[in-house]
Amino acid sequence: MNHVCNKWPDFVFTMRTDQIRSTFGQVLREQRTARGISQEDLALNADVDRTFVSQMERGIRQPTITTIMKLAEALGIQASALVARMERLLR
Repeated sequence: MNHVCNKWPDFVFTMRTDQIRSTFGQVLREQRTARGISQEDLALNADVDRTFVSQMERGIRQPTITTIMKLAEALGIQASALVARMERLLR
């Protein structure tokens, strides 16, 4: 028997890519500013370009999972905290 068990919430499939990008950017900026970290310092500590941090925060670019892990480490939080906050905002 070959059936698909779909446990994903319906909202995941109706989201637009730009909504996801902009929400991630909002969460990233929120977490960065709450810690008093500049874009430049975050970029340096996460080993990414400062302009990439700016573009992510503005919803222009989206990170890979590797970059999310690096950003989270630089922020001193778990990557799952970034994703969980995004999910709450997108609902």
